[in-house]
Amino acid sequence: MNEWKTKWQEFWQQGQDFLARIRKGVRCGEAPAEPSANEETSSQAEGTEASLGDRCVAFFREMSWKKGLVAAILVILLAGGISCLYLFGGSPSAKRASFDADQSIYVMVKPGMNANDIAAELVDLGVIDSKMRFWWLTRVHGYGSQIKTGTYAFQANMDEETVLQKLVAGDTTVIRFTIPEGFSVREIAKRLADAGLVDEQEFLAQAKDFAPYPYMKKQPHVQFAAEGFLFPDTYELHGDAATPEGIMKMMAEDFEQRLTPEMRQQAAAMNLSIHDLITLASLVEKEARYDEDRPIIAQVFFKRLSLGMPLQSDTTLQYLMAAPKEDVSIEDTKIDSPYNTYQVTGLPPGPIANPGLKSIEAVLHPAVTDYLYFVADRQGHNHYSTNYADHEAIVEQVR
Repeated sequence: MNEWKTKWQEFWQQGQDFLARIRKGVRCGEAPAEPSANEETSSQAEGTEASLGDRCVAFFREMSWKKGLVAAILVILLAGGISCLYLFGGSPSAKRASFDADQSIYVMVKPGMNANDIAAELVDLGVIDSKMRFWWLTRVHGYGSQIKTGTYAFQANMDEETVLQKLVAGDTTVIRFTIPEGFSVREIAKRLADAGLVDEQEFLAQAKDFAPYPYMKKQPHVQFAAEGFLFPDTYELHGDAATPEGIMKMMAEDFEQRLTPEMRQQAAAMNLSIHDLITLASLVEKEARYDEDRPIIAQVFFKRLSLGMPLQSDTTLQYLMAAPKEDVSIEDTKIDSPYNTYQVTGLPPGPIANPGLKSIEAVLHPAVTDYLYFVADRQGHNHYSTNYADHEAIVEQVR
């Protein structure tokens, strides 16, 4: 087998040398001749150059018929091989089109995976664009059995040779990922899937009933029991923990530790369950872009709840939509759902996102105001009013 591999590599190299010589019009066994000054002048004066086809014909005429036949077969084989490589090569994955070029894409090589399996994963995640070229290189270099298991960090649209060298060297990494404040379970699942860490649908399926703590018990009309309790943070994990359940467990444990005894006592003093606290904090998180707005928005929500007014939060409508909208419409406010806080009084059935500590603290320590209304301008700054007439006037100004 090794002897065959050596011969094939020699054959490959000879073929490439042969093509290089054809491009230069050089016969086998000769060194390329440097053009004379007269030849250079003549070529420049004529402004023409012999075509590649003409040079090939002249080259074959100068060779014996046996050598010519071998060379012709070699050219056909090489041309066919190169054509196949690029014919069956793919285009860069659209999945990664909106991501930064230096963003890490994690690929887990597990025991039992062959070169074909690994290539399919790399193409699907947008690391390489040709499954065939990757497979071909493993055969040419004999790397098929030398790829090491483990978790690797790559970037989008890398060269197949570079990726293969990293896999053979066993250049593994510790997985790091960041979940921003305010991400929903669906957004978390997509980010992790785009990074190559989980299967998106599998993550969503497990998030429906994931409830390791009593306050996470799934409520009626709630789609994901995990919603609101996967703490937004930067995480590190090893390959064996990179499963939907392993990741959710780590994030839920982080939330459990972040919710201090003092915070729990304050919630109890306000007659808020942990579930209600996080539900309200998730609305604040989605409504406030700036920290100074969080306690004021929390106070507006509390005041409305005390008066029996609908919360009328656009963010709860956005949670029901397949894609976010800059402005919800009057028609949107008529959606039949317990999450529609234009139609239903009180809190929605559960959190609509995973809030950060600042939004949780804002609910536990709201501002003291008389505001009943607020609206955000196009820069995300909120404007407040105590009555509907003033609110309408502000809406006209900022929208």
